[in-house]
Amino acid sequence: MKTVSILGCGWLGLPLAQDLARARRVYGSTTSAEKISAIEAVGVQAFLLHCDPEVRGSAENVDNFFKSDILVITIPFKRGLTDPYFYYRQIESVGRWAEKSAVQFVIMTSSTSVYPETNKVVGEDDPIVPGDIRGKVLWESEQILLNNPNFQTTVVRLAGLYGYDRQPGRFLSGQRAPGHGDAPVNLIHRDDAVGILLEILRQDVRGEIFNACSDGHPARKEFYGKLGTASPEFDNAGPLKFKVVSNRKVKERLGYKFKHPQPIAALMR
Repeated sequence: MKTVSILGCGWLGLPLAQDLARARRVYGSTTSAEKISAIEAVGVQAFLLHCDPEVRGSAENVDNFFKSDILVITIPFKRGLTDPYFYYRQIESVGRWAEKSAVQFVIMTSSTSVYPETNKVVGEDDPIVPGDIRGKVLWESEQILLNNPNFQTTVVRLAGLYGYDRQPGRFLSGQRAPGHGDAPVNLIHRDDAVGILLEILRQDVRGEIFNACSDGHPARKEFYGKLGTASPEFDNAGPLKFKVVSNRKVKERLGYKFKHPQPIAALMR
């Protein structure tokens, strides 16, 4: 039975840890002492660790957390970062710890923001020329782990996450919104994000890149118009720019079946 360490037992990492703990030994990290009890309540051994950007904590905590066969990294690339390369340095530090530990397999949750807006369908095999600094840092951060010869890495590029207490776009209700209302959205429900990660672990699929995105790509005006009390007004300034993230590989390679293939239907339940 392989041990799994989850770096970041938050909104996404905790339900993943809870599912895994039914059949495996699981270690989970948090930056908040107040969350230790919630992690332990689902059968996961909790560790108080920080990554700012260097991984730090008590020497015993850091060493024991990395005494696992598999490491899943779910720390988010926060949009509000003053320096986007802070995230790069976080991943760099995690990679250094992983390479000198027992870890043999790393799963990194990245983002479909790595793809530029090319006004077409984008897939995992497409050559990437990042369209902005966020995409550039994400792609470079992925390469740190993918190119490390001390362990194998699989990258999961998550579309916009939603579900449960995270309802996208409600703050736009009745507001004037930037961008085109005709641009398609790329989203994934948390249940499916967790499901894909579990399937990768179950099948032990290493050295791959997967897009995790729902089947449906409704236009922004259609999608956000279904939420809140009043539809937002889009300014539609400038040329229409978008991308449609393909989930073909995750269905064909993993045989994954989405629980929530259509975002509008999922949110209207």
